[in-house]
Amino acid sequence: MSKLLQDSAFFCLAISLIGYEIGIILRQKTKLALCNPLLISIVFVIIILKVTNIKYEDGSQLLSYLLTPSTVCLAIPLYQQMGLLKKNMKAILAGILSGVFTSLAGVWVFSTLFHLDKQIYATLLPKSITTAIGMGISE
Repeated sequence: MSKLLQDSAFFCLAISLIGYEIGIILRQKTKLALCNPLLISIVFVIIILKVTNIKYEDGSQLLSYLLTPSTVCLAIPLYQQMGLLKKNMKAILAGILSGVFTSLAGVWVFSTLFHLDKQIYATLLPKSITTAIGMGISE
């Protein structure tokens, strides 16, 4: 049964969407920041994968396949806010640059502190970019 479920793109999509909808309902009812729909969706997917005994390594190809279009969909709200983005360009660039340098410095410090191999160090470098892009870079 779990082999059938892990090979089904519909199942992967359905559990993600159901989890997100549960998160929206919980956020509306509780008004708690902890009930973030994305967080609830992640927890829901983990629970379903555990209950159905699907290993992440086995079902991750379909989940990863669905990450790319969802990442591209993030561009639509950004495009709709283009005027606001242009207006705050200096602050946005300062935030991005400080975040990138802080991330790189953090990876370097912890890799040095814990004596990590170069291979592990290299896979940690793209940690603060989107998963769809980061997986390709770290490969």
